[in-house]
Amino acid sequence: MVEVQKILHIGSTIIFKITYDRDQISRIICAVQNTDNNETNFYFLNCTNFWYIDQNQQPPNTELRITIYGLKINEPKVILRNTVIINSPVHHMRLESHNKHGLFPISVATDELKFNVDQSVNEMTNESCIIFKCEDVPLPTRFEFKYHYIQIIQTTSTTNHVSSYNEYVELTPTDNNEIPCVNLPSREAVNYKIYRVSQSGNRYHVTKTSNESNFITHNTMVDVNNLHRLALLANVATTMPVPYLYRNKPSTHLTIREANRTGIMTKYIKDNNGDQASSINEKINGLFFSATADRRTHNPPVRSPFGNYRILVPPQYLLKFNSIPANIYFADFYCKKQGGPHYITLVLTKPGSVEDVYCKPRLLKLDINNNKFLYYDRIHDQYRTDSSSNVEVLYTENINLNEMRSKLGFREVYVLSTGQSRPGGIPKNTSCNICNLPKNPSRILSFCQILGLY
Repeated sequence: MVEVQKILHIGSTIIFKITYDRDQISRIICAVQNTDNNETNFYFLNCTNFWYIDQNQQPPNTELRITIYGLKINEPKVILRNTVIINSPVHHMRLESHNKHGLFPISVATDELKFNVDQSVNEMTNESCIIFKCEDVPLPTRFEFKYHYIQIIQTTSTTNHVSSYNEYVELTPTDNNEIPCVNLPSREAVNYKIYRVSQSGNRYHVTKTSNESNFITHNTMVDVNNLHRLALLANVATTMPVPYLYRNKPSTHLTIREANRTGIMTKYIKDNNGDQASSINEKINGLFFSATADRRTHNPPVRSPFGNYRILVPPQYLLKFNSIPANIYFADFYCKKQGGPHYITLVLTKPGSVEDVYCKPRLLKLDINNNKFLYYDRIHDQYRTDSSSNVEVLYTENINLNEMRSKLGFREVYVLSTGQSRPGGIPKNTSCNICNLPKNPSRILSFCQILGLY
């Protein structure tokens, strides 16, 4: 480690002495906030140059909150960082290893920026891309040509039993309302804040800012494949027929009241139940059914934890669209509490539908005639499951109850209810060593190959 000390001149009155490891960083991003009025400026400095920033001749004794980010050239990841408040002509700071959350710079900008987070997947390469899409903002004028944004991203690997923490700072010019996010790993809990800035030399003055917001980066196809392998490893051979896909809801549930009025059970947005990084959470519409029967009677259980009204649909009515087989995808493997049952989430889509197009590059497509969780057994002419976990199916089309009532085998019954689903869903238990992805997922494939599962 080669420590150096460099002086940052702030205006003509403040000398700021910064000590850092020369081998670790090659550029500095300095955020300066006037704590009296919260006016915020960013400065981009090269370690080989003279460091001077002009704070428009701050009044004497102005208190400044200074955050220094140490990075490599052309890399957004922060390596060293520190924040201090200075109110004297001379001040010292040592940049430290970056291993803990820091506060975002605060801005007095009056107009708030609002962003949607779009996590897309390139179908050709299977590479993920995250875009911040700014709402209700006019495109830059010919005079402005481009907007400039500074994004500050803080991530924590909370979904992988890893206590790592990273921060990224990136200056992004754009001629539209889309801002590419820095390249992030999957399964990361992300906090972010975005600043629109106007440039004058090396000074970027904040004119608008977003609120601090958060999201989780989605599972990649590799992650979904590894969850599928975990589900296979946890599976105990227990072949059972699937006479019905059945759905339980309270008779007072909005969708049931509406279905009684119109005859249509309408799909709605999937909640956050299951793996926190699942790409289908709050992204596709559907209706959940259970495929798991009572393991003693091979019929749906007599009690329901999700409501007293139950529809029972023979699987062939949902697994085909006018004789065209539905696409079936593996989406999730999870449990809700330690020692509780495990669940498999499958998604049934109509080929070519909006949900099908969304799922295709993100989820693992299964062969309806050859998988462990829900398949057609040609020998016995019935649908079956070989899963010891509870299999739930998200059906991504509306259900015409009037039409369904005319079909052989469809039933509507009232059962003893022991509860109902929790609004928003129940997130995955991240302490389980059975259904959470390990730090080295390649070991999963090795075990599956040894057991002949892949």
